[in-house]
Amino acid sequence: MNDFGQQRRQRPGKQGSRRLSLIFLLTVSVLMLVVSMYGARASAFEKARAMVLDLFEPVLTVFSMPINWVDNRVGDVGDYFNVLDQNEQLRAENEELRAWMQEALTLRQQVDYFKQMMDVKVADEASFVDAQVIGESGGPYQRSLIVNAGTADGVEVGDGVIGTSGLVGHIVTAGKSSSRVLMLTDFNNRTPVFIEGVEVEAILAGRFQDDPELKFLAVRDRAGIRPGMRVITSGTGGNLPRGLAVGEIAQSTDDMITVRLFAQYNDTDFVRIVDYTFAEADPEQEESLEAEAGETGDAPAGETAPAGGPAGAGTPQSGRQDAPVGDSPTEPGTTQEAASTVPSTTASTPLQNTPAPNTPVAEAIADSGDVNG
Repeated sequence: MNDFGQQRRQRPGKQGSRRLSLIFLLTVSVLMLVVSMYGARASAFEKARAMVLDLFEPVLTVFSMPINWVDNRVGDVGDYFNVLDQNEQLRAENEELRAWMQEALTLRQQVDYFKQMMDVKVADEASFVDAQVIGESGGPYQRSLIVNAGTADGVEVGDGVIGTSGLVGHIVTAGKSSSRVLMLTDFNNRTPVFIEGVEVEAILAGRFQDDPELKFLAVRDRAGIRPGMRVITSGTGGNLPRGLAVGEIAQSTDDMITVRLFAQYNDTDFVRIVDYTFAEADPEQEESLEAEAGETGDAPAGETAPAGGPAGAGTPQSGRQDAPVGDSPTEPGTTQEAASTVPSTTASTPLQNTPAPNTPVAEAIADSGDVNG
């Protein structure tokens, strides 16, 4: 009895667990069915949408063609007005350039005319060699650069070296593939320069500082020099032409005049080596000038004296027509009293067969500066 009763009491528990398992399996099956149905519906929706797009694609293309055409035409109209504005700007710039061209042609004609009048011999075209600064050399009072160009490239000793802003120095040593440049700030540098505005020549001397010093200036020339005046090469010496930019006056006092260089020491990475070929004098022309000078010196005094003067009171003609008669040298044997009897109209009388003054370039420039002053 007891065993049978216990078995009957245990049967309801086993049946309950079986029911729970069945409910769980049914729930999972329903969820899986719902999920599968939703995925099928989503895939079908995507396929339907793709079919609609494929169906209406030609229609959309046809309707988009006029819209795209209008859009392109609007863009073309905008571009057209932009081109008109640019065309107007280019026309204005072209007119300005034409005006500058006409002025340049006029100035060129004037320069050619003045050269013909003065019979100036212009130097030939300069040759350029671009080089890179590859090093520095020198002692405590020296500043020099090493560039990667030498005699194989056409570099010669004495050639000028310029940077992007102005003169840097000149070649002092030329190897086959490299050269040494003595800078303007070097203690041993001496460069002839010309000060614009006062028409004065001087020597630019380096002092191992950024601002070299001007030397060999007369006291009367120092008075007119002011800060800001431009300094260029004078051309004296024959190595550098006249007109290369050097710098401007930085300080002008009674004790010292310094120049602020255009080419700075720290900004010199690439340089240009310039070789200027100057026109040489014609030997035949020099001989003819010497012969004319000798004939004029041996000519009788009466032939060179102006009309109305004493026959024996002639004086050699001076190279400067505005010089006073008393300042011109007299011939040997001619007394000062005889020279003083020449009328004062000699200075205004045209001189015939006057020989060119045989003076150095520096003295000729100094004389012209005195006359202008």
